[in-house]
Amino acid sequence: MELAAAALKSLLPKLATLLRDEYKLQKGVRGEIRFLNAEMESMQASLSELSKRPAHLITDLDKLWARDLKELSYDIEDSIDKFMVRVDAPAKQQSLKGFRKFIHKIGLVRNIKTRHQVAEDIDAIKIRIREVADRRARYMVQDGAAQPDSSVAMDPRMPALYEDIKKLVGIDDPAEKLTNLLMQGEGVQNQKLKVVSIVGVGGLGKTTLANLVYQRLKGQFMCQAFVSVSLKPNMNKIFSSILRQVNGKEDPSAEQWDHTEVINRIRQILKEKRYIIVIDDLWDESSWISIKCALIDNDLGSRVIVTTRNAGVARSSCSGISGTMYELGPLSDTDSKWLLYKRIFNEEEVIPPELEEVLNKILRKCGGIPLAIITIASMLASTPNRTKYEWYGVYDSMGSGLDKDKSLENMRAILYLSYGDLPFYLKPCLLCLSLFPEDSSIPRKELVRLWVAEGFIDEKQGSTLYDLGDSYVSELVNRSMIQPVDIDENGSASACRVHDMILDLIISLSAEENFSIVSEGRQVISPVHKIRRLSLQSNPTYSDEEDTKEVKMVLPPTMNVSHVRTIIAFGDASDWIPPLSRFSALRVLSLERFPSKNNDPKVLGILHQLRYLQLRGELETGDLEEIGNLQHLKTLDLLAASIKELSASIIQLRQLECLLVPLGVKFPDGIWNLTSLQVLRTLDVDDSPNSLAELIKLTELRELSIYGLEGSGSYVKTFLQSLSNLGNIHTLYFGGRKLFSLDCTSDGWRAPAHLRSINAWNSTLSELPRWFSSLTELSCLSIDVEVLRQDDLQLLGALPVLRFLEIEVSQRGRSEERLVIGSDQPFRSLAEFQFTHYTRCWLVFAQGAMPKLQRLWLYFEVRKREGGGIDVGLENLVSLKHVTVKVDCEGARLSEVEDVETKFKNAIGMHPNRPTLELSRAFEHKMAKAENEDNSKASEQQGLDLLDADDGRNNE
Repeated sequence: MELAAAALKSLLPKLATLLRDEYKLQKGVRGEIRFLNAEMESMQASLSELSKRPAHLITDLDKLWARDLKELSYDIEDSIDKFMVRVDAPAKQQSLKGFRKFIHKIGLVRNIKTRHQVAEDIDAIKIRIREVADRRARYMVQDGAAQPDSSVAMDPRMPALYEDIKKLVGIDDPAEKLTNLLMQGEGVQNQKLKVVSIVGVGGLGKTTLANLVYQRLKGQFMCQAFVSVSLKPNMNKIFSSILRQVNGKEDPSAEQWDHTEVINRIRQILKEKRYIIVIDDLWDESSWISIKCALIDNDLGSRVIVTTRNAGVARSSCSGISGTMYELGPLSDTDSKWLLYKRIFNEEEVIPPELEEVLNKILRKCGGIPLAIITIASMLASTPNRTKYEWYGVYDSMGSGLDKDKSLENMRAILYLSYGDLPFYLKPCLLCLSLFPEDSSIPRKELVRLWVAEGFIDEKQGSTLYDLGDSYVSELVNRSMIQPVDIDENGSASACRVHDMILDLIISLSAEENFSIVSEGRQVISPVHKIRRLSLQSNPTYSDEEDTKEVKMVLPPTMNVSHVRTIIAFGDASDWIPPLSRFSALRVLSLERFPSKNNDPKVLGILHQLRYLQLRGELETGDLEEIGNLQHLKTLDLLAASIKELSASIIQLRQLECLLVPLGVKFPDGIWNLTSLQVLRTLDVDDSPNSLAELIKLTELRELSIYGLEGSGSYVKTFLQSLSNLGNIHTLYFGGRKLFSLDCTSDGWRAPAHLRSINAWNSTLSELPRWFSSLTELSCLSIDVEVLRQDDLQLLGALPVLRFLEIEVSQRGRSEERLVIGSDQPFRSLAEFQFTHYTRCWLVFAQGAMPKLQRLWLYFEVRKREGGGIDVGLENLVSLKHVTVKVDCEGARLSEVEDVETKFKNAIGMHPNRPTLELSRAFEHKMAKAENEDNSKASEQQGLDLLDADDGRNNE
């Protein structure tokens, strides 16, 4: 339903666009478009009503109707896009003469033909609309003609409540941690109501863990309750269940009471009792807000355990009271193997060595999720002969979609609950991840740009599409649908990954919905004749074949590729794509190798619908000379391509929003024409000095990466002049090869007000720019300086929302001997601080410093700290959770290094928060060399002393 709704949401604005005067449609055609618009709006309303029904009341006929509606919407949108391109495109008239040339010059023939084609398309679409509506009406089952199945399906989580403890693997450590979080503590604070939320992906064992700890601890409490909330909770039943369990007796009328009556009765019972309650499978904050009303804090040490798949819900349940969020991780490799083997083999059985390889592959795919391992183990155990080939068949079935094997139904049901709970706008975004190979680390920004190009992100006042897309990624992470990878300085994942079992689910759903087709070989197999999205993933089998003169992809004869919207080709799959000229509706194109045997670079110029173009490979400047024709292009990503110069035609791309090129690429003059540009990476000033001055006109720019400012004194002045005019910029990266200053501003110069992140790479500033003090929205700063002074810390400490700070004082730099951070430099929002210095400078944290700092990273040079003193005031960092110290061993003795490490351990051990400590060493090999030299000299001296003693005895 949601995919059909998304397709309609994209279509309706385009129908409205057609009615504008600029397209000069005939009255009859305009009337037909109004008819189409009204029909599609009615269908959208019908879809909306249908989506409100419970899942079991949505029939297969409803699903077929929604699928037909989605396909119809796509086809209408394709027709509109083609029409707009034909009307807006310039006429080719090189071979025309006289009157015919005049007619083409004013576009008369072209526009008449185009508008006639639109009229024909509309007639065909009207016929299809009637067919879709008639088909649904023709086969609609009347109410009462058939009764729905009254049986209630078993909750797929129920077996977790009755799992034999002897069969559980890898649960002892999590159970101990959970117990400690619940029960440890001293004094009055420990008597407060405490909530621990267990969060993790479906199938991870949250219910099993909560139940195990509940069974162990419930004897210590006066009353207990365990309730499952589920995706569509019946709050009356939930409250009645809690009441029945804490009261110890049935009350048949409780389910008829309203919420207030039941809650008051529960609170009355719990008022003077120490209780433990498990709220299992919580899906949304509203359910928690209701349940929380019944949980009275009676200062008797009561405890609540919550399990959820949503990190946002977990945080909500822990806020406002004494609460902790416990992220349950997957099983270790050892425990995963033990669980799998235990479920398949008897203890006395020897595992055949030929099965080891396939078992390891299966375990890798299960990714430490206990439910996946148990499910696959039952399939393996049921194979008749337990041969390598049978088990490879099971492994292959795991990658072909969870719907292909009955044994995987329970696993699919549990994962599908998470998918079903997604809001409509996230479902196509998640399915889009089916286009990437398993185990892919997908860059966050690349994914968001892909969603924008596909039209999956709805506009919202006050936010850009890219900001909204970024929030979509965070929401999918919070819902445990994707895994964060490479957490950046802002605490956000710079990339994401999809667990293999969830990937199998979305591949299966994508095929069902004709959302996308994944092919791992040259032969594309699809049950539908219209493919919308195509992911081509190279197969090692083909890679090993000898290179042939003609490499072709095999498509079914009934397949129509003119409606393909997306092609993503990985590895050598780019070499066997059919001619791109066949893909007239293409919006997204990502090729790992380009150009290729089947595709000349000039073909890019006819792909008029392209919104997103990502190319890797060896590119010549002339390869992109036709790119100016792509008037709808929003993203041009050449970061992984080898190219020396951009084609001059690029300046025609007035809708381009993201331009990504590697370092050292020459820009053409006229870059100021790209007035829609929001992201520019990377402008090398040495190669494109004229482009530096043109930046001043790119007022929509939000992210800029620039290199080489130190090349000339005028570069910095020109850059700062442009920067002052970029009122929307929020992220700035700059780099260089030499020392330079950013403090040469003129009178009246204003810093961009919305800068949120500044990152200097491979460059050193002579000093901290004074204008940084005006950056009231700056939250992330990573910078190298030659000089660091006390007043620099004063400046930075006053920034109100600075959350991440990385400062490095260069090796040739200088600073004061002792820098103190105290209450007069509050750093009131700082959560992470990294400090590296190569001078004798040392940092001291005074009382009141950095009240929110959780993570601290320090670089410690032993040879510049004689005596090993490390009294830096760590105890004054009241929120500290983790400390990382890198010890520079160069020129130091082993005993001195160990002494420093011991003192850091002692300091951390005495901290009231007991933060974790991570110690590492730099230049350890140089330390060892120095130690050996001392030992060698001592041994040599000892040998000389022995020789002298022998000589003395001989003389006697």
